[in-house]
Amino acid sequence: MPLTSHEREQIRKLSSDIPALWHASTTTPKDRQTIVRQLIERIVVTVQGESEKVDVNIQWSGGHKTNALLIRPVARLEQLSYYDDLLERVSALHEEGHTSKSIASKLNEEGWRPAKRRNTFNKEMVASLLFRLGRTKTNKTRTKPTSTLKVNRSNEWTLPELARKLDMPPVTLYSWLKNDRLTAKKVKIGSREQWLIQADKKEIRRLRSLRKKARTWALHKRVHDAKVN
Repeated sequence: MPLTSHEREQIRKLSSDIPALWHASTTTPKDRQTIVRQLIERIVVTVQGESEKVDVNIQWSGGHKTNALLIRPVARLEQLSYYDDLLERVSALHEEGHTSKSIASKLNEEGWRPAKRRNTFNKEMVASLLFRLGRTKTNKTRTKPTSTLKVNRSNEWTLPELARKLDMPPVTLYSWLKNDRLTAKKVKIGSREQWLIQADKKEIRRLRSLRKKARTWALHKRVHDAKVN
């Protein structure tokens, strides 16, 4: 049966009273669960890969839908959706001569956030990121000639050495390493561990071709996005 005007007005008043009912001091958590069950038919939560981003789709009673993006804590930096961008920023700041402590301050000022439930970076976390990039602790050490690092190695390269050979950012090469595009092993050079990447002349040619294809794809994508926007 169709609703009468009086019944429709009662429903309107009830809907306007829900926020007050929700926030009332006498409303218990159990009461709020009951309210939600009456208002919401279904909630679909989808995590974007293993990242911190979570898509939430709320299907309300009556057919209305609401979409939202939530941020969840993750255990590892590698899970962050902006991990590669973070490595690139850390690398750039290190190139400018910043120490681990000042890099941490810069990251915090710019709004970068680490994994887990921390809100800020510290110098130890930055030092760990620099280590993953194959960077030494100081610029003085970093700028030593490449030949001082090559000791009894044949067709083996540290990450910074190979990045210079291929004329590409170390962060991109490191992402290839993570995605098993490189053959590498961890060894101790001096007082610390580094990745040694195996690359003879044939492998160098393959990597250069891979780099060229990646650049071409990125260019086409930027052109396509520009046309769409």
